[in-house]
Amino acid sequence: MTQRSISQTRTTIPNSSGELAGGRRRHADSPPLPDDMLAEILLLLPPVPIHLFRAAFVSKRWRGLVHDARFLRRFREFYGGTPPILGFFNNHPRSPLFIPTSGGFAASTAAKMSHDNWWALHCRHGHALLQNRRTGTVLVWDLVTGDRRHLPLPSRAQEWSSNGAALCAAGHADHGGCRSCPFLVAYVFSRERNAVTSACTYSSETGVWSELTSIVLPFASVAVKPTALVGNTLYCLLDNYNILEFDLVNHRLGLTQKFPRNALCSYEDHIVIMPTEDGHLGLAGVEGLNLHLWSLMASVDGLVTWTHQRVIDLENFLAPEVVAATCNFWVEPIGFAEDAGVIFIYVHPRVYMIHLKSMQIEEVPEKGNYSSILPYTSFYAPGITTGGGDDQAELLNNC
Repeated sequence: MTQRSISQTRTTIPNSSGELAGGRRRHADSPPLPDDMLAEILLLLPPVPIHLFRAAFVSKRWRGLVHDARFLRRFREFYGGTPPILGFFNNHPRSPLFIPTSGGFAASTAAKMSHDNWWALHCRHGHALLQNRRTGTVLVWDLVTGDRRHLPLPSRAQEWSSNGAALCAAGHADHGGCRSCPFLVAYVFSRERNAVTSACTYSSETGVWSELTSIVLPFASVAVKPTALVGNTLYCLLDNYNILEFDLVNHRLGLTQKFPRNALCSYEDHIVIMPTEDGHLGLAGVEGLNLHLWSLMASVDGLVTWTHQRVIDLENFLAPEVVAATCNFWVEPIGFAEDAGVIFIYVHPRVYMIHLKSMQIEEVPEKGNYSSILPYTSFYAPGITTGGGDDQAELLNNC
């Protein structure tokens, strides 16, 4: 399969006066399309939110169709329920905090945020979770609608090594419409001086944090690496590469099965934990130019072990000059987009997105310094703005 770059798709739609792109005009006597036929055409727009956003500004009629809950549900189903990857948060101090991967998604507010003030923790179902370095508060942010919720942390949780996740608390299967649903924030943190790691959850319904649950972990702290949510359990990497599990229902902390140390060494400790397609905890590492995918599964005798599931030869997908560059730089997995089934691979200074189902590969346009990243995925949702802030006029002018 040949390497391909992310393209910027431009969609031709009329404005409110009937003018089409390129100066063409619809015939004045042409009857308007019936709503059902127009809806079928709008379904063919690319899934990147900017296209439905532009369509909503054609007229009140178009806006009513685009914002209809049934149409938005059909739109998500048309694309198999797989939201597009709009960008990713990157905590490397020498790169922007947010990197767009779609030409139709600006998120300029996120791009202007400083590493001095913010640290990204998690992205899932259209929400990003960030922590303010100065105040200790956490931010639950929908970059598409611009909706933000600032949450003060419990006093005992501030200034500790921490990680977390934001997730829908409604329990439904279709997460495309989660924005109006109650959410849950899970927060896990460590303090080295007393070897205690603790966790708590915040409910948007009650507006309060739960009681802390704790575990003693000598010589280990929560690492600021991507987390994995499998069922009702949140998994976090520790800085000694053990994996902490937080049962969100019973509020219990524990350690999961250790990953084989010899395999970990072969990956130079560069690993990413992630959920597998069949609902297990998974892990990815790169040895040479081979991407290894693992799964934590129970055998027939009930013993839970790490099982080698798949090997992908990256040399079949990367350009020859990139393969040659791997002699000087590590090839490492740096993130996983759960909603899209895409793993991110870093070969300095390039980032590649590998779609695990189709085995298509895309290169992120912006080169730079990257470590662990948090991909942001989302379909269009009706809101005041799209692009993460007061960018409505700018987006419309640049369409």
